[in-house]
Amino acid sequence: MSDVKLKVTTKMLADYMRHLFPADDGGCLQVSSTLSLGRLIIAHAATSPVPVPMPDNDLVLPLRLPLNAATMVLKAKFLYFPAWSEAALNMAIAATFDLDFTGYYRAGESLKMDKKDIVEAFIFSRGLVSSDYFDALHKRAYRSELRMLEAMRDKLLRKVYYINESIDKSNLNKI
Repeated sequence: MSDVKLKVTTKMLADYMRHLFPADDGGCLQVSSTLSLGRLIIAHAATSPVPVPMPDNDLVLPLRLPLNAATMVLKAKFLYFPAWSEAALNMAIAATFDLDFTGYYRAGESLKMDKKDIVEAFIFSRGLVSSDYFDALHKRAYRSELRMLEAMRDKLLRKVYYINESIDKSNLNKI
């Protein structure tokens, strides 16, 4: 098995990674190549002739890559993520989180659940342990609803404009 450390941008993403890749007894997150994000993490791992130092804090996650055909060449080597890979992986983790949250939220909405209950259920189901996440996710859901309403409004305005332009107004003046 090959170990590598990844620095994520937020505590919420760190908790989300712990949900996706449960830790082993040693605390390393077990990256799975069955998940798209896991395959992306494996693809971004680079080798170094010497160990690459990483700070030790809550945002640095120790990862254990699975032993398979793609990782055999990485076995017993010093692994790290170059800065560009780290940035790309953080974007991918955030995108995965957003897709997961949006899908979960829409499923809850279709069941006519309250927004508060949906957000709380997502937090607990994903093991997001900080209480600060409720407000952040609630605001995200609110902004998503606003975007949806704005898109609907724009669509209706275009429809009204089209109808208005299509109506023959010359006959209206004769009445």
